[in-house]
Amino acid sequence: MLKKVIGAKGIFLLAGVIMMASLSGCGNDPTEQDSAGTIIEEASENQETEHSEQTGTEDKSNSTETKPATKEETSDTAKSETKETTTQSEAVSQSQTQAENTSVTLTDKEKTFLAQICNELADFNSGTTMDEKFWRDFLFNSYTGASSENATTEQVYREDLGFEETVVKVSLQEAQERVKLVFGVDLPDLTPSFEDMEKGQTAFYYKDGYYYIGVSGLPDYQYTFSECAVDKENNTNTIVKYTIDFMGESNVGTVTLSISPENNANGFVICSKKTEFVK
Repeated sequence: MLKKVIGAKGIFLLAGVIMMASLSGCGNDPTEQDSAGTIIEEASENQETEHSEQTGTEDKSNSTETKPATKEETSDTAKSETKETTTQSEAVSQSQTQAENTSVTLTDKEKTFLAQICNELADFNSGTTMDEKFWRDFLFNSYTGASSENATTEQVYREDLGFEETVVKVSLQEAQERVKLVFGVDLPDLTPSFEDMEKGQTAFYYKDGYYYIGVSGLPDYQYTFSECAVDKENNTNTIVKYTIDFMGESNVGTVTLSISPENNANGFVICSKKTEFVK
């Protein structure tokens, strides 16, 4: 009986030991530990990945903001600035060139030439028709006074007048050169004959390469240089003014000439003439 009791206790003791061992083994299951460790490591890796992505985004943003200009952009900018600078330089150069082209400096010789023109040239402007009468009057007034010491004169009998008339003999070439100098244009074909003249008129006819122009007097006006300034209506031209004196009276009128720069002996041509007398 005693042996049986002890055997029963031993059995209970053995069962208790086995149960404790079983409980202890459940609390330290290697599989469960590995699983927990894996979860922790994944969470850590996810946090590191998110941090890395966030950092990468910030770096990319900063890189975008501070990205230097490309070679092409720099080249385009340089070209634009160069073009703008060139345009400004061209504008300044053009303005300077225009100022040079509009400047006409008159010497005493040229002032005397214009004073003579004031007495010889009829008023005209861009709207004036330069017909045969215009050119005949211009050539007649240019030579009728025979003011030049080199003028060649002849005597021509005028049956309608009943006496010999003194005429100035002017070559066609000289007449053409004068027209070119004053107006900058060519003298058109102008060859009136002796027979075409009206009865009693002062001689003006063409024969064998020469003009024959009767000598007569012009009004005794004196012209004094007054001023020279840029034409406000056309800044490519220059305005030259002369005051008129007549029979002892001063400033009885004004002649206004518009001249334009030209590559000739005078350095200009005449574009218009206007005479105004004091009323």
